[in-house]
Amino acid sequence: MGRYCRIITTAVLGLALVGGLGGCAPQPQQPLASQAPESVLDASCPVLPPDAVKAVRIPLGTPAESIANVLNSFTAWVNAGTDVLRGWVDTAGTVADTCVEGLAEQGRIVYSQSIFTTHTDVAWQDYYAGQQELTAQSLRNALGSSIDGQGFQGSFELLKEVSSSATANGTFLKFDAIYRPAPGTPADPADWDGLAKPTRWYVELVPFDGFFIINYIEQKPAAGY
Repeated sequence: MGRYCRIITTAVLGLALVGGLGGCAPQPQQPLASQAPESVLDASCPVLPPDAVKAVRIPLGTPAESIANVLNSFTAWVNAGTDVLRGWVDTAGTVADTCVEGLAEQGRIVYSQSIFTTHTDVAWQDYYAGQQELTAQSLRNALGSSIDGQGFQGSFELLKEVSSSATANGTFLKFDAIYRPAPGTPADPADWDGLAKPTRWYVELVPFDGFFIINYIEQKPAAGY
């Protein structure tokens, strides 16, 4: 999926910087009608409760707190929809793969609209698609595990903070983290887009609406582990 060394184009990043760090807060973007979360689910899927998948936002805080909050948000994203999946299994017994894909896409829409400065620019779509694949894989693993327990959920774990800084306009983070797959699920790093190996994260956050949103993010292999 090409997550490593993925860099948003200079033009897009420049526009984001102007909006996020030039004194003008990013403008909230409204989803198109066709992007409404309910629209991505197949009609044959079990009934979806309103607002079934909600993004875990990134609270304002110190750089150290922000690192923890970013990892918490991404952990929630990769597991987005597991509660819905559990309810579906309880009521329907079996869940079609098209429903799993739709649930993962709903997570992609909700998170891209909530924790990023932009969710419509084409330059970001490859990144969001990669996150959607991680969610879909996590959901499939949950189906193959004990759906009644919580042990099937993987999580991102901080390895070390490398450097960070903060101003009134933004917080800049550099840290190493690793994805810990749930016990009994594929542990091969290739199965998790390389994130199950030590990974260097570069994240730029800007304040908006009482939370932080991501203006730039890059993940690449971390050395020295």
